[in-house]
Amino acid sequence: MTTFDTDKFENVHQVGGITTATLDHPGLGGVTRGTRVAFVNTGAGLRFTVALDRGGDIVDASFNQHSLAYLSPNGMRPPSHAYHHGLDWLRGWAGGLVTTCGPQYIGGPREEDGATTSLHGHHSNSPAAVEMILNPDPHRGRREMLLSMVVRDSRMFGPVVEVRRQIQCALGVPEIIIHDHVTNRGNTRCAHHWLYHVNLGYPLLDRGAKHIYRGPAEFWEMPAPPGESIIRRIGQAAMNRIKTATGPLDAHRGSGERGLIVRVKPARDGMCHVGLVNAKLNLGFELIYPAKALPRLANWQHFGPGGSYVSGIEPFSGSLLGKARDKFPGAEQYLEPGESRRYQLTIRVHNDKAGIKGLMSHDGEVSEI
Repeated sequence: MTTFDTDKFENVHQVGGITTATLDHPGLGGVTRGTRVAFVNTGAGLRFTVALDRGGDIVDASFNQHSLAYLSPNGMRPPSHAYHHGLDWLRGWAGGLVTTCGPQYIGGPREEDGATTSLHGHHSNSPAAVEMILNPDPHRGRREMLLSMVVRDSRMFGPVVEVRRQIQCALGVPEIIIHDHVTNRGNTRCAHHWLYHVNLGYPLLDRGAKHIYRGPAEFWEMPAPPGESIIRRIGQAAMNRIKTATGPLDAHRGSGERGLIVRVKPARDGMCHVGLVNAKLNLGFELIYPAKALPRLANWQHFGPGGSYVSGIEPFSGSLLGKARDKFPGAEQYLEPGESRRYQLTIRVHNDKAGIKGLMSHDGEVSEI
């Protein structure tokens, strides 16, 4: 924890805190106009941007001089319901450190429960209503900072799903804690699947960086080889090799991708510790979350040439593949009227030997299911 001498500054924003703004500047994907954001400085080297108009998700993030997140060529575009069809979500996706998928369906477009779903659901194209911003006040002994929001995915005749989100940090600590409380506010049962799409990019992600997780897993690849399923067996040794990042792969030109779906083995307290370690940068990135709430993890790898280079570490609840293909207990998931689920995701950055060693202690073999 970084300490601060309060006799040497008057305004907390000199050392950290939360400020809000509206973006109006040209980006790679065109001009971004009127997009609300919150800039958060933890005062411990970790800085990030919350996209208030995109579900309260986290877009760019850095630790000291190193960028942590993958950013897509789209830039941060305003939300649009036009992206709720097929794969059009990809046209508006900014990438970023945390993209929330759901609250009804996650994964690719398909027929589910008599409806046609779109890629990764509506949350990241829904604006948040900001309820509270609490800045730290170290002169009064308060280090905590808080951003509280509400996001609704709704339509007449339902479903109506409310997400109450809090993002918490403490001044001097390189950590983000996300609390989500998801409630069915409609009067009929609705599907509910939830995924945190955590997208790591260069320079944190680079050749030789090691993914940290352990447990039974399934390998998947798209496009699948002719005559084969997306999910297939490749042998335990091959599965463990892909935990180490390679350079760009020719097979990942266009939309080529691969990865694992892992039933992460938690620590004794029921918490999963997963992430990525880049030994060259002496940098570790850790996610901590309860296994009971988020029982599986997808590690999506797209190592495309020309800069499309990203690894997604994605804890989730429900199903990415749909109930027709996914036989995992709990893959078919619903919320009754008034029913809620709670999720917590902690993001922690390490640049010290003890922290990185602690993260690596949670690494282990993956085994074929």
